Amino acid sequence: MSKVRQLFGKRDDGDRSEEGGKESGPVEAPEEIRGVIDTYRVPAGGKPDASAEVFVVEEDGLGKYLVRLPKLSAQEQRALEILHINLLDSIPVEASGDPREVVADYIWRTAEVAGLADVAHESHEKLLYFLMRDFTGFWEVDPLMNDDFLEEISLSRHDRPVRVLHRNFSEYMFMETDIVYPSEERLQAFVRRLAQLGGTTISLAQPSLEVTLHGSSDRRITATLGDEISRPGSTFAIRKQRENPITLAQLAVPEHARWPALGTREAAEPAAPYEEVHSHKTLSVLMAAYFWLLLERTTNVLVAGETNSGKTTLMNAILALANPKYKIVTAEDVLEISLPDHLHWQRLKTRSYRAGLSPISGRYEYGLSELLKLALRFSPTILSLGEMRGEESETVAAAITLGFSTMTTIHAENAERCVQRLTTPPMRFSEGHVRDITAIATMRKVVLQDGRVVRRVVSVDELKPSGAYEHEIANVFHYDPASDSFSPTTPAEVLDRSYRLNEIADSFGWSSAAVQTSLAVRAARITGQIAGGELSPRALSKMVKEFSIDESKHGAGRGWGRE
Repeated sequence: MSKVRQLFGKRDDGDRSEEGGKESGPVEAPEEIRGVIDTYRVPAGGKPDASAEVFVVEEDGLGKYLVRLPKLSAQEQRALEILHINLLDSIPVEASGDPREVVADYIWRTAEVAGLADVAHESHEKLLYFLMRDFTGFWEVDPLMNDDFLEEISLSRHDRPVRVLHRNFSEYMFMETDIVYPSEERLQAFVRRLAQLGGTTISLAQPSLEVTLHGSSDRRITATLGDEISRPGSTFAIRKQRENPITLAQLAVPEHARWPALGTREAAEPAAPYEEVHSHKTLSVLMAAYFWLLLERTTNVLVAGETNSGKTTLMNAILALANPKYKIVTAEDVLEISLPDHLHWQRLKTRSYRAGLSPISGRYEYGLSELLKLALRFSPTILSLGEMRGEESETVAAAITLGFSTMTTIHAENAERCVQRLTTPPMRFSEGHVRDITAIATMRKVVLQDGRVVRRVVSVDELKPSGAYEHEIANVFHYDPASDSFSPTTPAEVLDRSYRLNEIADSFGWSSAAVQTSLAVRAARITGQIAGGELSPRALSKMVKEFSIDESKHGAGRGWGRE
């Protein structure tokens, strides 16, 4: 493959419409846009000539997402058409490096030859924007792919508008955009492009696609080609991860947590108010402190919930609180877990024949079961599985028996259904393994009174042994949808309800007061991050490392925060 192909990829025959090679893109937004509730540029901070403008509007009670690209004059449109002609053939084969720089250089060189020097100087950023969109970007949906506020991009057929799920306007669910593909052929070309960018292929023989595009933020692609398995034609759904993983400081809300004064500066200071945009209020800081404390010993946590309820986000945020001395090994079908750099983290991924191997060469595949067996040989302190749904549960059960800490997600609507799934084929958990599960956190989408759709940890339950081969499910934390609040709200109440924390106290030789202090200090540390606006993964990593040093100096459960 030539360096040109490596930089830009191969152009499909359907890349251009047959209507005189006209640029296809978002339908032009109305001249007068009414009901605007938000507007911003993508990419964020982009100049008017090098970015698209987004308008989120409300119309008849429904949300719409409108896109306006930089406007082209007739002269600029003509120049762009000339630059489009044989762009790949005009770039030197030896070209390498940043594609943006290569295309920028191409514009200057071609402008001189084609007599476009004036327009190239006046509109260089605008021309570069459109060329990058069409040759290295995502064509019609390129602005959407660059919008970090979008959670999902979805299309059910070529002649319907693309729809989006916006993180800040969840009450509108899947909003229509003004982007419509001009033909099924154009849509098929885009689906093939997604496969190419993911390093695989899609065809009528294999008309489905599941791949992750890696970059500053990962995008999980699911698509179909033609009408072989989807009617009336091609479809796609793109799940977008944030460029920076959400931390527990962003997920937690401090105002519902109360703890006794500890004589420390951190615990004595009240939590400063902070903007909702920085707080998802998924759980309370006391709940976050509870999970953080569980990580200090052998613990087996399941994060349960329905599809797109935020299971992986919560698990990722909890794992980020792990002690820097630990070793974390993760195994996933699709890479979604993203942990801070300070952690000793080993990342494993399954491999299937879609990576370029023949479908009959199954012996070369690496499924989750094989991957987990390999992971155990790396001696992890914590073994994390992206999602447990089948025979790989047998290896997770074996890891629990061997004394490894485990954390995984599972599809189930509550703790009771979670246990049922674990003990029903294709899952392979025995009652003994179920008894070893420390806690089950249940995530759910909740509709608030104002219509917003939010994600909440609606319940945290522990599995308490109640006999030789029996267990009972004991609730520790509970969410009240009427008041949008969590309970309990004090460390004493948590300790009174938690069998596992009392286990930790016995194994460490702590007193009840020491456990309460440990919970309070951890909650205060997270609250301090929120109060100071220190919400980034880097800031959280620094706090966890500092906490670990303090703990080593002063001992577990006492002495933190001394001046």
